[in-house]
Amino acid sequence: MEPSQKKSSVLAVLFGHFRWPFLAAVSLAVLAIGYFFVLNPAVAAYRENYDLLKELNGKIVATQSDLDLSKKFSAKIFQPTPLETKLLKAALPDRLEDSALVAQLTAIAERAGFVINNIDLEEAKAVSGSKATVDHVGKVIVRLKINGGGYAELRRLFGLMESSLMIIDVNSVNFDAKSPVYDLVLTVYYYKQ
Repeated sequence: MEPSQKKSSVLAVLFGHFRWPFLAAVSLAVLAIGYFFVLNPAVAAYRENYDLLKELNGKIVATQSDLDLSKKFSAKIFQPTPLETKLLKAALPDRLEDSALVAQLTAIAERAGFVINNIDLEEAKAVSGSKATVDHVGKVIVRLKINGGGYAELRRLFGLMESSLMIIDVNSVNFDAKSPVYDLVLTVYYYKQ
């Protein structure tokens, strides 16, 4: 008998006697390789996602309880008194009243030592696409010509405008050293309803 035939007959005898254990060993090897290279990464990803989901659900529950607590006590955080409500409405009136605005600016100018020659009021137009504009806050451009006073009175005028309850921005001040007339451009804000 040749050596190659002898090997095949030995394999045939071994395969004949140990066929089922050999097939079981091959099947276990295929299952083990499949588990470690295919199933194990998918199970690990699932476990990681499940742990992350549990963590996020815990944060959602904690945030929801914080939100419920905040809603419960939000009404108690700030309840303005009638005096505070009056001051808030004076600082940011709920509608534009030309006469009240003129009266307030006239009083400020007179207290600073100036006389108002001319007041021109104009509703400021919102610039489209501008992020600086707020839909519920209106602006009025006030062009004011005042007469009299000097540097000290002008400083006093700006101090009175700054301490005024109504929000007043000074955009520009123009004057000539030879003339006692000052041209001011102001912006006054109000609350749109």
